[in-house]
Amino acid sequence: MKRFFLILLAIVTVLAAFPACTPETPPADTTDGVTEGTTIGDTAEQPTEQPTEQPTEDATEEATEPDTEEEVVMPVKPLEISQRYFIFRIWNFQILSLSEFKTIVDTVAADGFNAIKVHIPWYHAEKTAGNYDYAAFDAMIDYVVKEKGMKVAISLDMTRRKGDQLLSEEDIMRDPAGNLCMGGSVTGDRLQISFNSENAVEKCVAFYKDAVKHYDERYGDAVLFYLPAFSQYAETEYWCTNEYDYSHHAKTAFRAFLQEAYGTVEALNKVLETNYTSFDEVEPPSAGSGDNFGKLWYSFRHKSLKAVIDRLAMAQEEVTDHTKFAIQLGCVYDTASALRGTYGITELCENVDVFWMDDGPLMDHHFSMDYMRSCLPETVELAQEIDGPHQAGATPELYLAQGLTCFERGCTYVSAANWGMDADYQTYRPVWQEISSTWLGENPPAVVQPKEDTPTVEISLSDLLRRRSAEYYIAQYHKAAPDGEFVYIKVVDDLTNAKPTEPAPMFSFPGGYSGEQGKNNWYYRSHARKGMTDMTFDAANNRWQGDAEFCLISTGSMHPDTVDAALVFKAPKAGTVTCLYSFASASDQGDGVILYVKHNGERIEVGNEKNGGLLVTYGSPADGEITLTVAEGDEIAFIINRNGSNAFDATDTAVTVAYQ
Repeated sequence: MKRFFLILLAIVTVLAAFPACTPETPPADTTDGVTEGTTIGDTAEQPTEQPTEQPTEDATEEATEPDTEEEVVMPVKPLEISQRYFIFRIWNFQILSLSEFKTIVDTVAADGFNAIKVHIPWYHAEKTAGNYDYAAFDAMIDYVVKEKGMKVAISLDMTRRKGDQLLSEEDIMRDPAGNLCMGGSVTGDRLQISFNSENAVEKCVAFYKDAVKHYDERYGDAVLFYLPAFSQYAETEYWCTNEYDYSHHAKTAFRAFLQEAYGTVEALNKVLETNYTSFDEVEPPSAGSGDNFGKLWYSFRHKSLKAVIDRLAMAQEEVTDHTKFAIQLGCVYDTASALRGTYGITELCENVDVFWMDDGPLMDHHFSMDYMRSCLPETVELAQEIDGPHQAGATPELYLAQGLTCFERGCTYVSAANWGMDADYQTYRPVWQEISSTWLGENPPAVVQPKEDTPTVEISLSDLLRRRSAEYYIAQYHKAAPDGEFVYIKVVDDLTNAKPTEPAPMFSFPGGYSGEQGKNNWYYRSHARKGMTDMTFDAANNRWQGDAEFCLISTGSMHPDTVDAALVFKAPKAGTVTCLYSFASASDQGDGVILYVKHNGERIEVGNEKNGGLLVTYGSPADGEITLTVAEGDEIAFIINRNGSNAFDATDTAVTVAYQ
């Protein structure tokens, strides 16, 4: 397992800056990550090129001879994969009986799966401090390894349950309103620990270390990798159904982070254009904010997540240096990635051997795979997940294409998760069989490889945060390689280590969302033929109520009714502004919405619908850019119309207005 020599020093440095001390509807792209099933369980800057291997002694001697031709250095090396694994994931949110577990394993093995991913919840294995009980899971893994001769991957789920005896509620993440990070569709409320609670992290690391030691001694190389998961979606990230973490521990650590970065509150005020009198007054901004404050909050959250990942990687290294350490993320570029804290994939994977990403069925798998390969060295193995049939838009054809594409573009592992032994599974059996017969045999197809003239697309992480969508970059990606060849995606990390030094005249939604009209220059209005009227704030639900029952605006979301919902920006000064917008339908069950944009009441054409509107449907988001000259007090309105019906019209919304 690859480790950096100075990891201990790095972690101590990061932790020194972080002293110990009912969610809204999820964004549309939360379907990209793991959701919980109900049948068998719950559902330093980016380098411009990857480092090359150190030459051997012989190679060094040979290299002393001058070359007559200039060497072409590829940004991404070709992949050579000796063994692939098609994995079936089995949940134990409620521990399965051994007979039920065996039935599942027998069924999937017959369909071509050659490995099983076993889920081990911390709350089952350690009910009281220091007392570990793995007996039920040992029996399961014994069957996989010793009786079936299959490989096993072990997922260690670090959520806890409300009311348990190991941790207190002070150790749990909270949303901006102070609610516990709690939820899950299985019996029992599951909670996510705060990455800034030293008590919680210390106990989490102790359990992880003991579990890895136990299973390494028991099964050795039969274990493909160990994967720690933090969120209720069993992923190594912040839970993305709301904004986290606003606990006391996180706020205290964030203030210390800012003080270390800027030294004085006056220096911070200059950058944020605020008037704090002490760092103790600072309250964290929205996780979706793309301005200076949002960048600092994102950088802090990223470092908090990375510090825990690195501590777990070191714990595994201490136990055994021959095993693989994996992390699993819902996505690293979609509208929910800001909430997940997963844009900085390169840094998060600094000490990772296997990187896992969960693509929804409608996502662009070619882009996902090339993005992963471009961000990570070839020493990091890649994995993707085929989620259960409850995913919006799922079909056998789409899931077959996903499995084949992911193996073809560089996956070592592809898994199926959230599937029960039911009619849905039977419908998809030909999919499993074709994927396994194509890629697990003796002569699999060739992997798509980079070429000397591989095209390049450059992505700025700060820009990705502002846009809250990668659709703009995905369009560039397909223009660069219309025939499906590999594209090198150069990711410029100007976000995870951000320390702004000058004010940034930028205004973002949902970053600037508020319960006060006009705060942060945003207004919330109903729109009809008679004009616009101000909405009324519903404090109990933290949302704005318009002139019809379902005309609503909340954090990062808009919903039209018989009247339109309008998000309005009022210019604080004259100048030229660039508006980046991203609108995505949250459900595949509606007929979509139509987006209109107005400047001082005059329509700006953004699409081909009536009056220059743009149709936004599930899987076809609106992602665009408008540059305007404005005077002080000018209004730019982003309006969504119900199209035909207002059913299932919740629309994920991100808008950034920046002065040039």
